[in-house]
Amino acid sequence: MGKNIKSLVLSDELLEEYLKFKDNNKYNKDIIEKLLHYYKPVYITNISQYERIKHEIKPDLKKALSANRLTNQSLEELALKTKYKIILSSKRSDFPYVNINHDNIENNFTGTFLRSESRSKAIEHIKSLSYAAKKSILVYDRYFYNKEDNADILINLLPRKKLEIIYQHNSFSEPQINKLKSQCAEWTFRDDNFTDNHDRYLIIDDNVEIILTSGFSYLSDFTKEITYIVRLIDSHQFI
Repeated sequence: MGKNIKSLVLSDELLEEYLKFKDNNKYNKDIIEKLLHYYKPVYITNISQYERIKHEIKPDLKKALSANRLTNQSLEELALKTKYKIILSSKRSDFPYVNINHDNIENNFTGTFLRSESRSKAIEHIKSLSYAAKKSILVYDRYFYNKEDNADILINLLPRKKLEIIYQHNSFSEPQINKLKSQCAEWTFRDDNFTDNHDRYLIIDDNVEIILTSGFSYLSDFTKEITYIVRLIDSHQFI
């Protein structure tokens, strides 16, 4: 069992609900859907946790847990034995707990591309997300103007249809704006003053956020690594 300790811990209420789900008993669908969004196999438990939730523990599992000295540790002690060092919960948000209902620690789609690695998959993914836009795309990069070819990268990412493109005031150069305007007559442009942020963002219709940890230019420049994160959001810091 020690070799399988590579994931996380479930709080008592989540383990109880997960076991109902696993055993095909009646379970809370909302909790299970949120749990599975975060879930990474294999979770770690111990004998005392089964006893706390009053769930019958099979003899072979009890024997395995006992053999691995997983008997009466606290959840926090169990979490220290895992790779992620967290406890999934539906009630608590203080570390090491991660609240499946809402938490700053999330489980999102990410892509990481190291130096010299092709960015084609990242570009195609971001294009697909952008092409679903119905009204607006917000582009945030304080230093967008530093690389003239950033305009070409953005042109490659955006769909040719009616859209409002919103950007940070003074972040686009005049030649970049002119180049963008020449590509699609249905694009309109609006600059705004946003709070200062480090990362770069594409926000689609105010409900899909793409965070770039390096500048847009590194979608074509292979001299640095780049990571992007895709989040489904209800609001964002630029509103």
